[in-house]
Amino acid sequence: MQRDVQNKRMELVSLPAVIIILVSLSFKTVDAQSILGARSVSLGQASTALPNTEWALFGNPAMMSAERGSISFFGIRYYGFTEITDMAAAGSYPTNWGVLGVGAHRYGFDLFNENRVRIAYKNAIQRFHYGVVLNYNHVVQGAGYGSDGAIGIDAGIAAMLFEGAWIAARATNINQPKYAKIEESLPRELAIGLSYQLSEIALFTSDMVKDVRFPLSYRGGIEVYIFQDFAGRIGVTTSPVTFSGGFGYSTKVWRINVAAQNHVELGISPGLDLTIKF
Repeated sequence: MQRDVQNKRMELVSLPAVIIILVSLSFKTVDAQSILGARSVSLGQASTALPNTEWALFGNPAMMSAERGSISFFGIRYYGFTEITDMAAAGSYPTNWGVLGVGAHRYGFDLFNENRVRIAYKNAIQRFHYGVVLNYNHVVQGAGYGSDGAIGIDAGIAAMLFEGAWIAARATNINQPKYAKIEESLPRELAIGLSYQLSEIALFTSDMVKDVRFPLSYRGGIEVYIFQDFAGRIGVTTSPVTFSGGFGYSTKVWRINVAAQNHVELGISPGLDLTIKF
C-alpha cells in the first residue's frame, strides 16, 4: 500500500517535468524568455530597436528610456500550463550621467526554475546609444539534482538614422558563461533590428535573431494607435512560427499592455504587464 502511494506521488511529481521536457523539445523559450513585456510579445518579440519600452532592460539596454523613471511588472503563462510561467519586474531611473536599470525574472516552478537578476547602464553620445547589462543567472532543479549559478554580460547599441527611424543590435552572454555543475552553456543570441515610426499612429519594427543553437529567426510587428492613448498590435516570428497580437492603454502616470502569442503547434500564451511612471 505504501509503495502504491509513493508511485502515485512520483507520477504527480513527474507530470510537470514531462510537460517541461516536451515543450523544451518543441520551443526554445523554455530556456526562460529573454524578451519580456507584453508590448514586445504582441509585436512578435521584435524589440531590438523598439523605442519607448520599459522592458529594454531585458531586450536591448541601449534602448532604455532616458526621459522618465518607471517600475514595471510582467507575467505570461505558456500554453495554459502553470508550470511554465514567466514573471518579471523592471525599473529604470535616468540620471545626469546615464540611465540605471535593475530587473528580476523567474521562470518555471518548484521542480525546475530559472532566475535572473539584472543590473543595467545606458548612455548616449548625440544619436548613438549604448548599454550593458550584468546578469546573474541561477537555475534550480528538483528531485536532488541541485542548483547552479553563472554571471553573464549583455550589450547593445542603437542609433537614430533620422527622426522616427532606429537601427540597433544586441548580444547576450557575450562572455560565454556556463553552469559549471551541470555543464550547460547559457543561451547566446545576436540580433539586429530596425524600427520606423511612419506617423504619429503607426510603428513598424523588425528583428533578425540568431541563437547559436537554433536557426535564424525573423520577427516583425506593427503598432497602430486606434484612438488617443489606445494602441493595437500584431506580430509574427519564424523558427518557431508564432502569431501574436495585443493592445495597450497609457496615461501620463501608468501604462497597461495585454498580449497573446499563438504557437502553431502548442497553443496560446497570454501575457500582461503594468508600468508606473514617475
